[in-house]
Amino acid sequence: MPKIVDHEERRRALASAAVDAIAADGLDEVKLADIARKAGVTTGAIAHYFPDKDALLAAALEEVCTRLLAKIGVPDNPPTLDELASSLPVTPQSRKEWRVWLAYWGRAPFSEKLRQIHAQYYLDIETAISEDLEGMTENPRQAAAAIIAAIDGVGTRATLEPEAWPKERQRALLKTLLAPLLAELNRETA
Repeated sequence: MPKIVDHEERRRALASAAVDAIAADGLDEVKLADIARKAGVTTGAIAHYFPDKDALLAAALEEVCTRLLAKIGVPDNPPTLDELASSLPVTPQSRKEWRVWLAYWGRAPFSEKLRQIHAQYYLDIETAISEDLEGMTENPRQAAAAIIAAIDGVGTRATLEPEAWPKERQRALLKTLLAPLLAELNRETA
């Protein structure tokens, strides 16, 4: 009996292997052979699921976006600092995801496909957060943008200078940046 393969699951597994390879070697240095090795497949197997390296790299970015978006779920009450800080690069896995996320930033302005993936990710996250903040602030979309900007800023610094930005320092700066907004949200729901 032929083996049944879940093509979407296989594509995500290959994208995850690409995330690992990019985190290890950088976007400019990663090769299909590196990704295949991490996935435990041949480069021919990758070609079965992706037409070229660029398509696989785009899938890796989408995989990181999906992972980061899953962490940002804000509850229907004012978000806590702990919930927001969970999106920062404070664990080995999240540091790897941030490294990959930032690796794409330099390329996105020059690639329509990567720019679209970034734009859609930011739209999705801003929409999710602003919907959760509805009724808690006068301008939920602006509040969501402020939260994203604060997390992006702290996460970028912590990714580029990991030794200088341990978890406690990241959390403290995020608290400083978001304290006025969190206080407003708590006043509005009290």
